[in-house]
Parts: sequence; structure tokens; C-alpha cells
Amino acid sequence: MKTQGQENDYLRLKRETQAGKLRSVYIFSGSEDVLMDEAVKEIYKKLLPNDAENTNLSRINGREFSLVQVLDMVETVSLFGDARFIIVVDAPYFGKDGDTDKEALDRLLALHCSRDAASCVIFFAVDFVKTKKVHKELSAGGALYRFEALKSGELNSWLREQLKIANKTASSSVLNLLVDRVGKDLRRLSTELDKLVTYLGPQQELDEQSIMLATARSLQGDIFALTDAVVYGRTAKALALLKDLLGSGEPALRILAMLVRQFRLLGESIELLGRGCASAELASRLNIHPYAAQKLTEQASKMNEDKLNRAVELLLQTDLDIKRGRINQTLALETLVVALGEKSA
Repeated sequence: MKTQGQENDYLRLKRETQAGKLRSVYIFSGSEDVLMDEAVKEIYKKLLPNDAENTNLSRINGREFSLVQVLDMVETVSLFGDARFIIVVDAPYFGKDGDTDKEALDRLLALHCSRDAASCVIFFAVDFVKTKKVHKELSAGGALYRFEALKSGELNSWLREQLKIANKTASSSVLNLLVDRVGKDLRRLSTELDKLVTYLGPQQELDEQSIMLATARSLQGDIFALTDAVVYGRTAKALALLKDLLGSGEPALRILAMLVRQFRLLGESIELLGRGCASAELASRLNIHPYAAQKLTEQASKMNEDKLNRAVELLLQTDLDIKRGRINQTLALETLVVALGEKSA
């Protein structure tokens, strides 16, 4: 979505749209479809503010139409006005095996270079590779926007905007709790925010108690929180989180398996970071969500090799003791958490 020193594409698009800068061609790529949908709505409102019935909007599947056919649609005058707004989902034209029709690509580039933004086409690209000259020119001209996972500060700003729409507010610590509990998936966060707004009623300030009572928990988020508490030596909090997990019906062996996986990833993160791998690269190197990579980077800064080796030994011994029936599962996990906390203090 951005490289160091460059503006986040999502924020760049917001700034451009708010300033009234509209394009004839947009290419959206990346994993955050929620942000893409938001961007489409903002562009549409700016381009066709009076089209409340969406009469000039067409949404098509790129697998069913060639690029030539899409461009013909864009250039065909609408029955309801002069402007056309075309959204092409699952557009295959820009990937490795994309459209090779030079005439179509030249037409697309000409449309992109046109200063007339009366009509607009937005491609949700399956992939985008800069192997063709026209692709490079589209990218260099600013038509390509990559929508990837938001970082913590960006995510909190997005959450504040969603709350502001509902006339609600929240502190940074409360927003951090919401993300820790629910996770960083924007679609799920959006659903949980809708529930919270309804739950709050006339209350304006979102608080921790409301989040704990009204949101659906995420096992991965709870495991992050539990691992955090262990790594930072907060044994009392770790035990409380463990009790909460067990009380909600999570099987002890599943919790243990998640902890084993988390510490394995933590070990791999420490090794990669020690070899000079940038924290931003961890997600792709470990094939995990960027939010998980961010949490691992934070945890790695508090964990040395001796502590990690000791933690792995404790985890494996606990797994062995439970499977051989040597100890009650709940007691085994409580003992493990205390031991991990002592070694992390």
C-alpha cells in the first residue's frame, strides 16, 4: 500500500477526492475490499452528486467482458445523462496473463490521460504487474491504488471516522482494546462497530465495558493478548485472560495449540529480524496477516533467545503432560502461564 517515505494510497485517494481531483481511470488492487468500497462511494458522490438512484452506475464482472467491451461501455452515452460510472470487479486485464490487445491498452491509456472526468471506470484488479509499458505508465500516472491492511495509527483514524459518522467518540486505549478483542479485519470491525453504536444508544463515548459486553470475541485476538501478558511478565492479567477463555468454552488443548503456534512464530520472527529483515516484511515471509506481524515485532523486542527456548520447553512439556494424563488440563495451563510469566519478568 505504501513504501517508506510515500503517502498511503488509501489516504492519497481520500485527499485527492476531497480536493475534487477525479480521474477517468482507477485501478484498485490489494486485500482491503472495505476500503475499496468506501473509495468507490466517495468518487461516485463527487462525480455524480445528483444521481441518488444510481442510474448511471454499472457494476460488471471482468471475467465476463473483454477490456474492449468495458471501454465501449465507458464511452457510450448513458440514457440518463452524459456521464457513465463503470465498476469492474475481478478484472483480469493487468496480471501476468492479462489482456494483450495493444489497441485496447492504448485506448485505456488515452482515457487515463484525458482531462475529461465526466465518465469513470474503476477496475478491481485481481493482480497488477508492471511488465507492459502501458501498465508502467498507468502506475506512474497515479492511476494505481494499492489497498492493504492499515497500520495501527491509520486503523485508529479509520475507526474514529466510522464512530464520528454515528456521532460517537473513543480514546486511543479504547480503540486499541477493540482491535485486540475483535482483530484487524475491517469488515468484522465494521460489523462490531454497528453493534456497539446500537448498544450505546444515546451514550456518546465508547468505553471498555461496552466493548467487553457487546462485541464478539476473537480467539486469535485473545491469544495475542494472552501472549502479550506472558511476554511482558503480567502474570495476573495472563491468568485472568486464560480463565476468561476457558470460561467461554474454549478447549484447553486448543488454547495450548494456539500458544505453541504463537511462540513458534515469535521464534521465527526473532530470527528473521536478527538477520536484518524489516518488520514490514514479516507478514509476507511468515505468510500471516500484517496485524499479526506487527504484534510479533512488538513481542520480539521483549524476548531474548534464552527466554524463548525456556518458553518452548515449558509449552512442549505441558503438551506432553496433558496428553499422558499426568495433570488436569486447566491446572496445567495455569501452571504454564505462571511459569512463562516468571521467566519473562
